[in-house]
Amino acid sequence: MQLVYIAEAHAADEWPINSSRCSGPANSVLRPTSLAERRAVAERMLGALPCLAPLPLLVDGLDDALLRALAAWPIRLYGVRGGVLERIGQPHRASFELQPFRDWLLETTA
Repeated sequence: MQLVYIAEAHAADEWPINSSRCSGPANSVLRPTSLAERRAVAERMLGALPCLAPLPLLVDGLDDALLRALAAWPIRLYGVRGGVLERIGQPHRASFELQPFRDWLLETTA
């Protein structure tokens, strides 16, 4: 299983949004201009979400090819196993029910 980091949803210099749901400061992430910058932002995300840290991290290129190929905007969860797309989690009423996707993850990694 791998985690793929795609485009920054609300980069401060592109489409800034302060999320009151997270009770945190406004997003200070700028849209990366190099793959190294995007990788650094992805690693910063892992630091903020340590539960994801055990997963191998891949980073989409600056051309956002994976984002466009999977229509991953604004938010989607994809479960791929053995090169086969097995699960797609999508938002419903501006929220995500994570339990079904979590159950699938636990089942596939057991």
